[in-house]
Amino acid sequence: MTTEDRVDRLPKGPHDLTRAQVEASQRQRILDAVLDVVGSVGYAAATVADVTRSAGVSRTTFYEQFGNKQAAFLAAYDEFGKQFLGALQFARGSSPAEVLMDAADRLSSLGRSRPLACRAFLLEIHAAGPEGLQHRDAIMRLAEKRFQAVSQWLREFDPSLPTPPSLVGRGVVAASWELTAQAVRAPGDTSKQTREALAYIWLLGLTGHPDPRYLAT
Repeated sequence: MTTEDRVDRLPKGPHDLTRAQVEASQRQRILDAVLDVVGSVGYAAATVADVTRSAGVSRTTFYEQFGNKQAAFLAAYDEFGKQFLGALQFARGSSPAEVLMDAADRLSSLGRSRPLACRAFLLEIHAAGPEGLQHRDAIMRLAEKRFQAVSQWLREFDPSLPTPPSLVGRGVVAASWELTAQAVRAPGDTSKQTREALAYIWLLGLTGHPDPRYLAT
């Protein structure tokens, strides 16, 4: 899916859009484009010219929105990261295993619909230097909060479960990031194996052991 497929270009000629609407549309096109470009050629090789060409905006418009390539990429990274985690929020099921498998399915679907953006998000953030790693840590902290929310929900489902140690959430999130990154790098479709591994790791972190009654759906 290209940037043009996701965000319609602004209408040519006179239109009724406000300046704020025009700027919001241009900004979103740039955010989508920078992830696709970085995912395609890598952060180091990506240029502002590549981004503006993909987004269908002028260099002037780009610099009205962002100071440089890094600023655009980090803004896109933050937005995509919240979307990435938001996929977990709507997971549904009648058991913990069903909910976690549905969450893994949603993440996998996002990867299939925006593979270049996922590659940029998971792999290229390391090339953005110390500031990029700070943004990665911030998104990981949001993911840890999501882990704690799931942990609380699971203990409402089964109060006998022990509370995970404080750093388990970070370990589960880091392992999940790495598994998903490997799926992005791997040739062929490994989504089924990735979904199963993600659900297993989350259950292991949340319960202390992958109890068969939680794995049964």
